Amino acid sequence: MDIAGLPTDAAFTPTFQFAEDIDPARAPEDVIASAGTLDFKPASSRIPQFSAWQSDVWLRFALKNSSSDVQSAKFALRFPYLQRTDLFEVHSDGSLHQSTAGSAVAVTGTGVAAAYPAYHLLVPPGESREYFVRVRSSSLIVLPVIIASEANFARRIALETLVWSLIIGAALSFAVYAGSMSFAAANGSFRIYICFALSVAIYILLSSGLVTAIFGMHLHFNFGRIVFFTQAMMMAFGTMFIMVFLGMEKQAPRLYRIFYAIAFISALTAISAGLPSWIGRTSFYIATGAGPVILVAGLAIMASSGVAGARSALIAWLPCLLATVWIHLRMAGVTPYLPINLFLLPLAFAFMLAYLSAVLGGQARQAEFWSNSDAMTGLGNRRLLDRICELENRQTSERYSAAVAIDLDNFRLINETFGHTAGDAVLVSMAEKLRVHFGGRGDIFRTGGDEFLILGYHWQSRMDIITQANTFLQSAQAALQHEGNYINVGASIGIAFHDHRTGFAGMLRQADAELYHVKSSGRGVIRIADQRKRDRRRSEPVIFADNDDTEERVARMFGTSNRN
Repeated sequence: MDIAGLPTDAAFTPTFQFAEDIDPARAPEDVIASAGTLDFKPASSRIPQFSAWQSDVWLRFALKNSSSDVQSAKFALRFPYLQRTDLFEVHSDGSLHQSTAGSAVAVTGTGVAAAYPAYHLLVPPGESREYFVRVRSSSLIVLPVIIASEANFARRIALETLVWSLIIGAALSFAVYAGSMSFAAANGSFRIYICFALSVAIYILLSSGLVTAIFGMHLHFNFGRIVFFTQAMMMAFGTMFIMVFLGMEKQAPRLYRIFYAIAFISALTAISAGLPSWIGRTSFYIATGAGPVILVAGLAIMASSGVAGARSALIAWLPCLLATVWIHLRMAGVTPYLPINLFLLPLAFAFMLAYLSAVLGGQARQAEFWSNSDAMTGLGNRRLLDRICELENRQTSERYSAAVAIDLDNFRLINETFGHTAGDAVLVSMAEKLRVHFGGRGDIFRTGGDEFLILGYHWQSRMDIITQANTFLQSAQAALQHEGNYINVGASIGIAFHDHRTGFAGMLRQADAELYHVKSSGRGVIRIADQRKRDRRRSEPVIFADNDDTEERVARMFGTSNRN
């Protein structure tokens, strides 16, 4: 193959000859010297693959340069799981120049730091070069081989790095999100999920080959073992998460035992390096092959049985099953090797993290909502009010300018006369009326049995708050119909406005005090605490000459004007 005419931005798959089942202990010089007697033959497919567990695979090719200038190119084996590859360049005098790259060895010679084994080729003008490549791996060997120009190789590296960075970034983001949820939730499934999310993120990071490219240039360390370890732990934590998330021990005890066995076998795979090879290999195939199929089948059974959450877990795991099936069919030679093959499983796991994080995030938000909401009315509860009070007392945000304390009249009599069901109906009805009148104007709370509180926002005028309270009072006095009975309900209201001297806590105390005065003196009315009236008694009137006529308008509203 002449690389003199290789376009600046081009890449091609050259014609190779392959020889497999070569003894790893055999010296490279001996293999190259006896290449004519070895069974080197053309590849049977465009992207060949081998199951060379205990032997090496060799390939050979030749390049020539018919130009008068030195020609360069990049030779790449675009499969990140190759533990060791050695490139032997045969010079015209018969000498060999060896270079090394792979996931378990340091980069030497003309090797290039990349996510997969790659080498820099230089062919002098008018000369030819013969190359031999030794490939070694303890797992499947796939050889998508290219020879690319410098520009094309740089573009491929940049594009693949961008794709991997997006996938890894998404996985890490969801892992961090899962961690934030796990700290706020008491559910044990969140703790397991954070372990699962982190193992997925680490697996994607390692399987991309980027760690090898960045940190493995000078390390003789087998990153492939960590990939298999994280893949096994990912399966183990994923299975355990499903078991806890769905409560399988009670919901589906038989499937629980099967899932427990899958989790155990997956954990066994993680330590397979210290076990006999046949045990490690068997457990790996069960964990990564049969395991996902069994998981999805079990989830489908539980989803059809109506187990809560099983459908969400099934949707999350289904892409992983499809990707796993595709990869195993590729190993069997049924499906072709495509450039996206390397991204299939990481993409499937990234989708799983995204979907499960959304599901768990929804559950966490729902749990937070119900922990801060009254179960009957849906209004804010005392716990939420206490948190707001603590926040407002700690800082001077002045988000709220008014407090409206409400207590229903004769509510105990309603419960005694018509029953607690009628009392509950009254509370729900009053909550809806409060939403109608104060929704968007303030935060509404149910603070006790028949007690409510509205914190009016600071942008609401005093007159608007008073008007809405009066409208609600009139609405509350209308009879309610429940199970053929007409129930008369009333309300007493105390209103206080924010005062810089007493602060938020003082405003709440004043609203309660005004409500207490109403309850003590007849009920069914509104009592308003206005600090400005007390200020007028102690200050010169000219200072308040531009005050609005709120007091007079309130007096006219209730028919108590003192104007002559």
